[in-house]
Amino acid sequence: MEWTKTSIETTSQGIETVTGILMSFGINGVEIIDSIERARYFADNTRMWDYADESLLITDNDDCAYVVFYVTKDRAGDRLLEQVKKRFENLVQSGLALGSLKMCQEFANDETWLHEWKKHFVPIRIERVVIVPEWVEYQAQAEEIIFRIDPGSAFGTGQHQTTQLCISVLQKWITLQDNVLDIGCGSGILSIISLLLGAGYVCAIDIDPAGAIAATKKNAELNPINLDLMNVLSGDVLTDADIRQTIGGGYNIVVANIVADVIIPLASIVNSFTKRGLFIASGIITDRLNDVRNAFEDAGINILDEKELEGWHCLVGRINA
Repeated sequence: MEWTKTSIETTSQGIETVTGILMSFGINGVEIIDSIERARYFADNTRMWDYADESLLITDNDDCAYVVFYVTKDRAGDRLLEQVKKRFENLVQSGLALGSLKMCQEFANDETWLHEWKKHFVPIRIERVVIVPEWVEYQAQAEEIIFRIDPGSAFGTGQHQTTQLCISVLQKWITLQDNVLDIGCGSGILSIISLLLGAGYVCAIDIDPAGAIAATKKNAELNPINLDLMNVLSGDVLTDADIRQTIGGGYNIVVANIVADVIIPLASIVNSFTKRGLFIASGIITDRLNDVRNAFEDAGINILDEKELEGWHCLVGRINA
């Protein structure tokens, strides 16, 4: 199917009016591109990350935002676009402060979108583990462990440095039949790879009650693991005593690929999940590395291993409880 993609230039204040008009024409699915709101979101949610690309924090001086929508490339779609165009032309003449309301169009089809999306995902090799998109045919070489993934999830694809660091250290430290707790499991990459590496049981937990859990379960089904050996939960281990009780203890390895602001308080309670086990913490930028080291020391966690990749760090510590 062919589509017409249309973007309407407006302002942050004009987004609501523009989307309301589109909804009046039956166009309910829109994409909002607003640099000011994006920068505000990053500033208000710093606990979720320690690093963001600086380009994401730059705002346009002229308060420029865009509303993007798609209609089918056929007679009905063309008629609808003409009606929308006339409506916004009348708005421009009314003098309302909604920006230029300039409309730009381009054309695409389903096959083009699919190809453009898929070409960004190729097999990634991290020592013995190879991350392979589910649609790619890949012949495993000797001693390679294949992890298949649906990269369509927004909860992790295995491409980020922090995930690659965890995959690397898991290969070094995991032993057969280890019980693993994956805190902040995202799309389940580390949980599933732990089972592929020989773990006996994995508990995967994430604060997202729907998206991450669904992504983890879908990726699990793509791989030759025993699904009965993996328990997927939702909850916040830092604030919810009930979920901590549900998780229980006795884990050989606790892995957390999150951010420093979560790892630091987690270090003080990780001994409730494991006695003399390993704590693998990743997602740490260089500027926060000493903060995390100090938290390990305060919690009596001895650092056994440390890896760095392009400014990101992963620590492996032994809990001495």
